[in-house]
Amino acid sequence: MGHALDVNPVIDGIVDRTLPAKANVISFALIAWGVAAVGYGYAAADGGEAWTLGAILVGLVYSLCITQGSVMFCVILTGAWARWGRPFKRIAEAIGVFLPIVYALLVVFLMTSTHVYAWNPDTIIAGGAVPLEPHSPEAYAAKPFWLRKWFFIGRHVLGLGLMTTLSMIYIRASLRPDLVQAKARLGDRAPAWWDRIIGGETDLVKARAEGFDKQSAIFPYLGVGYALLFSMMAFDLLMSLSPWWFSNMFGAWVSMSSIYVAMATIGFTTMVTRDWLNIGDFVQQKSTHDLGKLIMAACMFWAYTTFSQLLPIWYTDMPEETDYLLVRLYLPHWKWLSQTVAITCFIAPFTILLSRGIKKMRWPFAAVCVLSMTGIFLERSLLVMPSVYFGDHFPVVDFIFVNVGVLMGMIGLFIQVSGRFLAQVPGVGISDPYLTDHPWDVHVHAAHEAAK
Repeated sequence: MGHALDVNPVIDGIVDRTLPAKANVISFALIAWGVAAVGYGYAAADGGEAWTLGAILVGLVYSLCITQGSVMFCVILTGAWARWGRPFKRIAEAIGVFLPIVYALLVVFLMTSTHVYAWNPDTIIAGGAVPLEPHSPEAYAAKPFWLRKWFFIGRHVLGLGLMTTLSMIYIRASLRPDLVQAKARLGDRAPAWWDRIIGGETDLVKARAEGFDKQSAIFPYLGVGYALLFSMMAFDLLMSLSPWWFSNMFGAWVSMSSIYVAMATIGFTTMVTRDWLNIGDFVQQKSTHDLGKLIMAACMFWAYTTFSQLLPIWYTDMPEETDYLLVRLYLPHWKWLSQTVAITCFIAPFTILLSRGIKKMRWPFAAVCVLSMTGIFLERSLLVMPSVYFGDHFPVVDFIFVNVGVLMGMIGLFIQVSGRFLAQVPGVGISDPYLTDHPWDVHVHAAHEAAK
């Protein structure tokens, strides 16, 4: 490891590091906005309770996609033994630390708010519950059984609970050897809670081997669980809002776009916190260039899977499938949102990320990440809101104050949880043998890089 960068400045920066005062104030202001948004939604929003619950569902699903997707980004690095993304791994883990909070809020939502679904006999959706009488004997056998309230709640509490538990075990296994190494240098200056994770271990070689083995053992289960359970989440929480519409690709589409938005969030968070965490020597131009290329690939895959869903629905022209799209693509008050989603999720990021230079420039790259994050939020809103609101216009004020407000509230909570976590741990995996380039690695530099 003679080629490795010095990690001691990263360790020393932990001492007395706290969440910046400005971030603290902003986060509490965002949380207050979120609480006020929910109150306003119930009291004065055009769609009332249905609109508000739809906005909460969008915020929860969007947050779940980012947090679980960030863990899966780490899992992919582990499974592929990839070196290029290791400077981003701790940031991704910090985003994943917010996952239990999102899971707990989602459980509360499911326990109290399934009446926002049209299949629930007690639904609050205009027109009453959607009948599940069969369009075919096979449909009759499946839908009434699958869309039962407590079965619906139970499989998500158990399935997403399992994913959350495995994710936390994975993050702990990754963090433990870093804390062992940092504790050896900081001694009594290390945060007291580290001891609960370290457990008295002082042998770094042993801790590193155990952590690597545990991550390698867990990642197949997380990979398979994500493919199955996150697809189920997409089918149930989003697609069943319109219980007679279906798309076989919907689960994979939502799952992969979750990793897309997670990578954008990881990129933006890294750019914002790089100086605060003192990780500039590790997050270099080639690092953001590599992440930018993968975000661009995910952007293209989002467009591919979107088109792959639309095409068979268009040429089969079945009423159960086309109704869902007609509302979103042709009604004037939703059509503009569909067009905006296409621009912000694919057209604009794809065009911008064609530039090699922008992927290497800190703040332009951060701006592209925000663009993709905004696009997926609007896409999730497009999936949910037309199924819970049937007005003849788009309530702009309600969307800005309620929907965006709920999202801002989640961001405020995220800053408090993940920001405080990052303040007290090394900003990169200091004990990770894959943190730096392989000694035999040859990186081709551009002319302006070679001149530096």
